[in-house]
Amino acid sequence: MKNDLHIDQIKKIWLLDLIVKSGSLKSAAAKAKISPSAVSQSLAALEKNVGKSLVIRERGTVLPTEDALSLLAAVRPAFEVFDRLNERIHHPVPALSWLNFGTYESLAVEILPGLIHSLREKMPGLKLGIRVNRTGQLLTMVRKGELCSALITEVDDLSRLYAIAVGEDRLGLYVSARHGSMSAAKAIEKLGLGSLSPSKDGLPRYYTRFLKRLGTAKPSILSESFETLRAATASGAIASVLPKRVAMRSSDLIEIPTDGTSRDDGTHQIYVVSQTNCDRDEADFLAAESRRLLARSV
Repeated sequence: MKNDLHIDQIKKIWLLDLIVKSGSLKSAAAKAKISPSAVSQSLAALEKNVGKSLVIRERGTVLPTEDALSLLAAVRPAFEVFDRLNERIHHPVPALSWLNFGTYESLAVEILPGLIHSLREKMPGLKLGIRVNRTGQLLTMVRKGELCSALITEVDDLSRLYAIAVGEDRLGLYVSARHGSMSAAKAIEKLGLGSLSPSKDGLPRYYTRFLKRLGTAKPSILSESFETLRAATASGAIASVLPKRVAMRSSDLIEIPTDGTSRDDGTHQIYVVSQTNCDRDEADFLAAESRRLLARSV
């Protein structure tokens, strides 16, 4: 870089990290709590200082260049140290002997390894119990007192619950990387469409909106499990609607463009919810850990 590294440059690199992790300037701005134009100006200033392009804008997406990845690889360990220090300052570890919560299968796959590792460090004697189920059923268990807390995807009604937003995801249409890029219409015509099956309460509103954007195509395979859909998609058998966090866990799937669909379609929040009369220290601790682990996996 042309000038010595200082606080202003560190902030610009941190914003670059948010852009790369979220995939768009708009999402990065929301997380940084500043305007998209401020994020754009920060990126332009950083690129000028580095003397190289750091992102590629293509079909509504923002992809990092090799120079950006190299820069972030060098600084992310420092960001993680700051995150851990911040957690210790602002999120004291509660006195728990048993942490029992529920979550959806794909979220369990994403956070459980990191959560176990963290709990061994912070609470060596803690026992951990996890119930895996659909969001609607988890909410019922929380409301009945069968679970104190749950990590769930967005639903319309969280009234009378203690709810903490811990992350964000978005839907996309994915095919096996072996198929290469193709249009959504061609992928669905050739492979068929895989989708999450409705629960007794139907599909979440954000999911229904995304399906409508795909036109008149009807799902040919329905499953209660995103992991099952992901495996079938990776094998090349079908094109599926999947959350980005699930689809991009490895490089065997690619997202294909969907006509008339903006990146915000299918965007949804992830929450930790708890009964208002349950131990809030437990819910706050689970939320802090989930937020940290979800942020690292984006």
